[in-house]
Amino acid sequence: MIIKIVMIIFILLLLLTASYMWRQRNERFLTYDASSDPRLSNLLKWTAIALVIESVIGIILLALGNKYLNLITLALASLTILAFSLSITSKKE
Repeated sequence: MIIKIVMIIFILLLLLTASYMWRQRNERFLTYDASSDPRLSNLLKWTAIALVIESVIGIILLALGNKYLNLITLALASLTILAFSLSITSKKE
């Protein structure tokens, strides 16, 4: 039961992160100005979409009841955030 609660909190955090990225895709994101950089704006948009899709997958896997399937959600979200952070840090030239 505790794993379900933790996964629900994790999925909610994913959705909040996706919402923040979506709202900031044409404004300032942390120290970057996404309004003047179409590459960053596009990166924020696609990362937000990926996080929403992974949240939906996480909800479906959570409903299946197998606690080991939740690792798929954790791995996908972690890899997405890793790819985003590597892309954003390599952007600064």
